[in-house]
Formats: sequence, C-alpha cells, structure tokens
Amino acid sequence: MDEDSNVRVQQRVSWNDRELTCNFSWRREVSGRALNELDSLIALLNAYIKQDKTMDSWVWNLEGNGIFTTKKLASIINDKILNNGSSSHEEFQKNYLVPIKVSIFIWRALKRRIPVRTELDKRGIDLDSARCPLCDDDVETIEHSLIFCRHAMDIWVRVYKWWGLDAVSNLSINELFRGNCNRPLSPLLLKVWQAIEWT
Repeated sequence: MDEDSNVRVQQRVSWNDRELTCNFSWRREVSGRALNELDSLIALLNAYIKQDKTMDSWVWNLEGNGIFTTKKLASIINDKILNNGSSSHEEFQKNYLVPIKVSIFIWRALKRRIPVRTELDKRGIDLDSARCPLCDDDVETIEHSLIFCRHAMDIWVRVYKWWGLDAVSNLSINELFRGNCNRPLSPLLLKVWQAIEWT
C-alpha cells in the first residue's frame, strides 16, 4: 500500500521514453514473489499501452477502438495469474461454473500456495506447532486441511454419498481437483461435478 492513501495514479505513473514507469512509495518494501508479480504486471502494461503523440491521452492496444476497459484488463490478469507457472504438460483449466475466487483458490492449492502450517514453516515462519489446529491429529499440510482432516472428510463423505460415489480414500490434491469421478458422465456433468468439488 502506498504511504499516501490520497495519491492519484498520475502522481505515481509516468511515461518516459515510450515506457511506462511507476514510482511507488510503499509503506513496506516489496520483495520476493510480490516484486516479481509487480514487475510482470508493469511489463504487461507496457506491452499493451502506448502513448499517443497527437493528443494528451494513452491508447489501449487490446481493443480496436483504443479505449481501456476494466473488464478486459481483469480478463488478461486472470488468464495470466491462473496459467502462469503451469506445468508444460498441463495448463490449469478454469471452471466457469464457479466464481473466479474459487478457481484462484484451487489453483493456489495445486501450486502449494495455501498458507497451511507446513508451507509457512518452509518459508521460515516460526510457529508453535505444525499440527492441524482443527483436529490436532496430524501435521497441517494442504492435503490434510482440504481432504484428510476429520472435519473436511465428513464433508467429502457426504458429497460423495450424494453423488453415489465411493468415499475419498488416499487421493491427492491433484487427483481430487481435476474433476475425475471414475464414473461415465457427460462433459457438462463432469464440469458440474468439478464445480461441486471445488466449492
């Protein structure tokens, strides 16, 4: 967050030598992955914005009419976020039956970016315990918190029973959230099943 909450974009963003330059005044120094993501966003904006020398305005290159829309920018950012860093074998497939925040959560779970205790410990955050705060039965991993914790498993058993499927057993996050239910379903019903699993 900027030190000055009343600052305008034009005070922090300038156009120098045909390149967009950002001069932020952060309350806290940006580093690590956040800095990489900020640099990527600025590079993305530089690729799609150009300064029009004939008038005092900028032109948005992604639309034929040159007009910026928040909807188009949000679409580009979401596509970049969800598919950035995907394995070369498989790109993350969004499910349009769920809100975008659910898709982002699932993408983060698949990328091991959910702040469970084992992931926090790997990043050097000192915790009293790495055990699950809900059940205290095991170490809190992503699999444990979303699948194997007894509180999560109660929900999975009910969902699988509702769909007439065998209960979850020894599944990984990747297997569970890919939307396969080992049952012949139409493509639409498979998307519905995946939406239910993700939600």
